[in-house]
Amino acid sequence: MKSIETNLKEICRRKGLSLTDVANRMGTSPSNLLSSVKGNPTITKLEDIAEALQVSIAELLTKRPEKALGLVLIDGQTYQLSKPAENTVKLPTFDRYDVLHKEVEQFIRESIKADKTDSKMGMVETMEVFSLTYDHHAARFVLSLCYADGKTDTRIYDKLEYCSWRENDTEETVRWDLDYLIQEIINDLEGSVPTKLQAE
Repeated sequence: MKSIETNLKEICRRKGLSLTDVANRMGTSPSNLLSSVKGNPTITKLEDIAEALQVSIAELLTKRPEKALGLVLIDGQTYQLSKPAENTVKLPTFDRYDVLHKEVEQFIRESIKADKTDSKMGMVETMEVFSLTYDHHAARFVLSLCYADGKTDTRIYDKLEYCSWRENDTEETVRWDLDYLIQEIINDLEGSVPTKLQAE
């Protein structure tokens, strides 16, 4: 598949636009525009460029958007999915902290209440992917983070470290301290994102 930069130039040529025209629409310079599409551009940046070109993101990313059923970024390269796969996972993208907080809290509370192994995945607009898993057999949550540069980080939250002990409690009867657990996971998740999401 051709690079985003190549597609950008071809779309400009087809529409009779120069890179300067597109950059001016975005309030930037042609050199900044070109550098922004190298490596792993953010979803927001791709949306801005597509809007300036008056095309869809799919058209910016692939020469044949009508044939693309999906797109995937791997090691900084964009690939077109031309046929459905049974094991395709659709990740929600978060660009606001309040939405991220709400969904993480809801997942934690529902997982403990249902007492079954489950997981939640998502991506923040800076291309960090996270997976939060509840292992009910081990009574723990596991937060796994994968950064845009390929580095990974894993954090474990065991029940015995995040519980509210009462008199006569045992390891089997002790309950999670949900407020403490939720705050710790959210703090770790937010602290792992290199750029700030919108506050509201």
